[in-house]
Amino acid sequence: MKKIALGLLILGSSFTTIVYAQTEPGSDKTKKDERDDKVDKLKVAYFNSELKLTEEEQAKFWPLYNECETKLKELRKSSREIKKYVDENFETMTGEDAKKKMNEIFDNEAKEVALKKEYAAKFSALIGDKRALKLLSLEHEFKKDLLDALKDEHHGPGGGHPPHPPHQKPNDER
Repeated sequence: MKKIALGLLILGSSFTTIVYAQTEPGSDKTKKDERDDKVDKLKVAYFNSELKLTEEEQAKFWPLYNECETKLKELRKSSREIKKYVDENFETMTGEDAKKKMNEIFDNEAKEVALKKEYAAKFSALIGDKRALKLLSLEHEFKKDLLDALKDEHHGPGGGHPPHPPHQKPNDER
């Protein structure tokens, strides 16, 4: 199943490259918007495939997933703003300011975990506990597979690095 999904990624990333080469001047969509749209489509295909979502499940899953992602993005944006403030004002901050910002960061992290738990329960109710558990790792797997596919596309298989030597057991006879 992963080979099918990875094939979709490679095909999609190749298609993305072709589309970029044909972007018309004056288009309302920026290259970043187009890239994001392509990645989103690849992600939908990848998740649908990996989670084996039926059409009925997809119709309920994606609005819920997008709602969760929107809320997570808001929390992460808030955390980035706090960290940016700290970076820019670190030298002039008082101990009390530092303590306040530290607590804000921890509060955001706690909110993120609580949000993930809330939505994990919703996903479990929709697609079952096993697939909801798998969903927790899919975002990372998708990004890794996409990056690997793009690396292979630009550098050939192996990303331009020599292949790793085959793993041999200690008692292998040669």
